[in-house]
Amino acid sequence: MLKYLFLFTITPVQSFVEQARKTQDLYAGSFLLSHLCRTAGNKIHSDYGGNIIFPDLKNQSIPNRFIAIIDRQEAELKSIGENLQQATEDEFKKIANTVINNLKLTKPKGFDEQVENYFAINWIFLPYNEADYKQCYSDIESLMGAIKTVRAFKQFPDSERGRKCSICGERNVKFYRMTKGEKDENTLKKRKFFSNDVYIIPYQSYNQVSLRHLQSGEGLCALCFTKRCFDKVNIPNYEGSFSSTAKIALFEAFRQLKERRSDLIGILDSDKYEPQGIFILKNNKSLDEIVEESQIKDNTQTLYSALKDFKIGYSPYYAVMLFDGDSMGEWLTGDRVKNGSLLDFHKALTERLGFFANHVRTSINEPKGVTVYAGGEDFLGFFNLAYLLAEMKTLRENYDEIVNKPLKVFFKDEKDNMTFSAGIVIAHIKTPLSEILNWARKMEKEAKEIDNNKDAFAIAVLKHSGEIEKTVFKWRFESNYITDIISLIASEINADSLSNTFIKKLNQEMLRLMDKDGNFTEDWIIKTEIKRIVSRSCMRKDDESKEAFEERKKNIHDRLKLSRLLIHSKSVANFIALLNISDFMARQIKGESVL
Repeated sequence: MLKYLFLFTITPVQSFVEQARKTQDLYAGSFLLSHLCRTAGNKIHSDYGGNIIFPDLKNQSIPNRFIAIIDRQEAELKSIGENLQQATEDEFKKIANTVINNLKLTKPKGFDEQVENYFAINWIFLPYNEADYKQCYSDIESLMGAIKTVRAFKQFPDSERGRKCSICGERNVKFYRMTKGEKDENTLKKRKFFSNDVYIIPYQSYNQVSLRHLQSGEGLCALCFTKRCFDKVNIPNYEGSFSSTAKIALFEAFRQLKERRSDLIGILDSDKYEPQGIFILKNNKSLDEIVEESQIKDNTQTLYSALKDFKIGYSPYYAVMLFDGDSMGEWLTGDRVKNGSLLDFHKALTERLGFFANHVRTSINEPKGVTVYAGGEDFLGFFNLAYLLAEMKTLRENYDEIVNKPLKVFFKDEKDNMTFSAGIVIAHIKTPLSEILNWARKMEKEAKEIDNNKDAFAIAVLKHSGEIEKTVFKWRFESNYITDIISLIASEINADSLSNTFIKKLNQEMLRLMDKDGNFTEDWIIKTEIKRIVSRSCMRKDDESKEAFEERKKNIHDRLKLSRLLIHSKSVANFIALLNISDFMARQIKGESVL
């Protein structure tokens, strides 16, 4: 028998995962893709003795690909690849059919075709020379790249002409729940869907499909319906009730409420209330628009009243964070690894990324946030604003301690580092999730474009009014984390120690001091002006002595490091945007007490 390097991939990834209206859709897509890849990985290991190099299949989240070494006769290879592909395709069809069967639905015509024609599975075997693993790995990646440039597809049949899915907008609707005013199925099929191949659920029929799985007026294709109802499949470790954006925004408020009203813990730890209803009641609107069950209405009203009674503030904003390892292509191909050590590096990298992924998944939970995907060198998660800055810093520090430092023995340059760059979006709970995810990708890209060394983050704030603020910085300057500076500004503002008017004044003053090209001619003037404005914005506390106040005024500029921060910013506008975002976060973290 000969040794072969084997590479297996499932595509598409981004569209399958991020075509989502709810956090549950997003999480289900990510989990399902990991599950399918793990199905193939486990099979090549158990049935054919393959040794998986990357990733660690024990991780809950794994990427859409794996690479393995296998000892087999050449005549067996095609059969092995086809068997792995068939097993993966069969698993997906089994999952989709299990959803239909467990919900006791009649499968509409065209359901199977949508499921069978979606994923593209590619695999390659390449003769493996253990002495030249680096070249073998480079060759197999190049071949896979060439294969993916030409994607085989099946033409949609004429029956695919019709109303498209509410989530993906690509495939025909196969499942639909009527609105209050809709009565006749035949009329709907003829005038709304232009097809008879739709399973229609009456407006107030929840016995088979709950409102959580399909909302009134929502129509889903086979794939999106399978993702939405994935909890009906009963796969281990799947979280069937993933927190909504409204609940994530309320995490910290609910934590405080649990401390003050222990009798409400039972409700808060259940799904017998509607988090979005808290914000609806705050805006003096009725719950009838989104809640049907009387118990859920009553519990939501109880929680809202308790928050109001204790004057616990909360905000309708939350954060999404997406990060990806920097220059991973160079690391994986061995360009930055000592000669002759790439295979050992891949094995060590798999182990360290597995440790990091498990650490992330266990450490980021309520009230901090929730993890959608933690594959090691990439991550997607949601955060409550009160914990965002601290968790950003913690993730960056842990990546350095768990991944980067233990792997330095493999680096060509001992001064080199494995880093990641992140895109963060702060958004309102009513902003479409797909738009937020697009912005997160955009901000991650901007962070990676800061310079060739990367190791940066970019934050965008999508205000409900439509205004957008964004800023890009390296994670650190002069050993200081930028997140610590943002956090300090926000805490000083919230503690009424510093007026946020200094940000507006700085904006106005800097415009006057810039030349026509947007540059400063005299840095010392800028530093002096920043120090003056920040000092004058200090606010004296009621119990603070005059001497203590004067001392704090004198030191506030050095504590905030704004002059140094401006020097390290790519532009004045970028610096001002960071201050504006700090002020916005301060107000949202504090929340508006319900009176």
